[in-house]
Amino acid sequence: LEELHAEWKGLVERARKRHLKPEEYANPTFLISNMGMLNVDWFDAIPTPGTAAILAVATAGERGMPLTITADHRVVNGAEVAAFLNTLRGLIERPDDWLEPPGPRIPEGEWDWPVVVIGGGPGGEDCARELAEHGIRVALVNDAPLPGGECLWRGCIPSKTWRAAADRIRDRAHDARLGVLGTARPRLDWKRLEATRREVLETRGQLALRTDKAVKIEYIQGRARFEDAHTLFIDTSRLPEDPHARPGPGDGAEGYRLTFGCAVIATGAPPFVPPIPGAREGLETGGVLTSDTVWSLEGPPKRMVVVGGGAIGAEMAQMFQDFGTRVTLLEARDRILAEVEPEVARRLADVLAGEPRLEVHVSARIERIEGEPGAMKVRWRDAEGKRRTTSCDRVLMATGKRPVLEPLQLERAGVAVRDGVIAADEGCRTSVPHIYAVGDVIGGYMLAHTAATQGRVAAARILGEPRRYDADRDCGVIFTRPQAAFVGLSLEQAKARGLDPVEVKVPISIDAKAMITGETEGLIKLVADKASHRIVGVHLLADHADTLVGEAVMMVSARMTLEQVAEAIHP
Repeated sequence: LEELHAEWKGLVERARKRHLKPEEYANPTFLISNMGMLNVDWFDAIPTPGTAAILAVATAGERGMPLTITADHRVVNGAEVAAFLNTLRGLIERPDDWLEPPGPRIPEGEWDWPVVVIGGGPGGEDCARELAEHGIRVALVNDAPLPGGECLWRGCIPSKTWRAAADRIRDRAHDARLGVLGTARPRLDWKRLEATRREVLETRGQLALRTDKAVKIEYIQGRARFEDAHTLFIDTSRLPEDPHARPGPGDGAEGYRLTFGCAVIATGAPPFVPPIPGAREGLETGGVLTSDTVWSLEGPPKRMVVVGGGAIGAEMAQMFQDFGTRVTLLEARDRILAEVEPEVARRLADVLAGEPRLEVHVSARIERIEGEPGAMKVRWRDAEGKRRTTSCDRVLMATGKRPVLEPLQLERAGVAVRDGVIAADEGCRTSVPHIYAVGDVIGGYMLAHTAATQGRVAAARILGEPRRYDADRDCGVIFTRPQAAFVGLSLEQAKARGLDPVEVKVPISIDAKAMITGETEGLIKLVADKASHRIVGVHLLADHADTLVGEAVMMVSARMTLEQVAEAIHP
């Protein structure tokens, strides 16, 4: 709209000087606008040839106010008009977002804490730090002795430690072609690897706690539950001392109450284990593992079944294959990595299926899990309906995550839940205006950087800034080899948004560095809007894609065009 405004302004100036060409004033249309009171910045009240923009506002009543914009499609992209209408709708429906005076949006009252953040993972920590750095007194309530959440203790960081070891093993396969001999048979020292993993986690956990205290965050170990819309009970019973394990529930025998002006819920989501016969019994014996408990292994098992072909399942399956485990990966859907762009997922699936100790089966239906640790059996049906039995030492359930909301007692505060997650808007605000929710508890991308971004959005809203989270610009990396990475929209997603997208695709095999290292599997795919040439998505399959996706994030976030990227100087 800003660009259109500039174009229209130039058109008007030339019209006043009588410098218009005949084709520029043929078929004139009109514009009706009375939206200054609605805080609309880029709307021109001067009639402009070639475009009709009409705002139709009906009587405000029980049926609401219909909003309509009509425009010449040769001038205005329909998807951008729809986005404008949605923005306008938000301004009308939530006027307190922009009608209130500037400054923090913390309700007045004699609160124990102006803001309480519940949960010490990336979302909660980033939110609390942002608020503290702006002078807001904030308490961070976390059930573990150290902050960091699942990402630090049972997710991103520990899995990357294992991945680093697996990469060292895998990279030795390329040494001989570069003339480096005698490295083809590396050995894995599991105890040393685990010592490194635990040292990294504990160092980062202590560093996070010191950082929180340095910015004057009050770190409270306990489990929070709502008693009303401004009161929490902090359960301090049965608090764990080991930060590595997921804390269990308390009994409520010890604790205290505190009041707050605003609250931010950032309690994450544990692994979800579906009701497969024998699965929960296997959890108790240790024969069935999750991303919470896989870290208790005393070494790589000889045989493993991984149930679930999402990001965690694919990463773990390939890592254990690299460690020497014979792995069977079972996925219920017709392809693995359903969250990844289809061509990237297909190419990566082919790579995984070609691993020497890894079998991949899709459209698999698990019927039963039975046995003891070291002697497990998984009974399942394949895509043709044939009954199969796979014997293994351990079963790893990688079947996604789901928030556990019951302990929070959200109903006492009036916080709405929809489809198993907390309902929140693009500003991370729940149905209760002074209570926010970020990260896994609101669904969507259950990623650490997503939660951290949403935490900063919630902090900005509390501080009175109109920041929002845009899922269409979010990103992610799957740490297989090669890595899959993405930011923004796929081709089909762009079409669903009303764009007319095109793809620009380049194979990694033509890259000189890939040829040198022998890492030639993969591609880079850009998705751009045909009309504006704006890049709306980038999808990568490449070794070290995690080092490339940052640049792609900037392309999409800055709404760069293909020409702008092409004209930039790259080393």
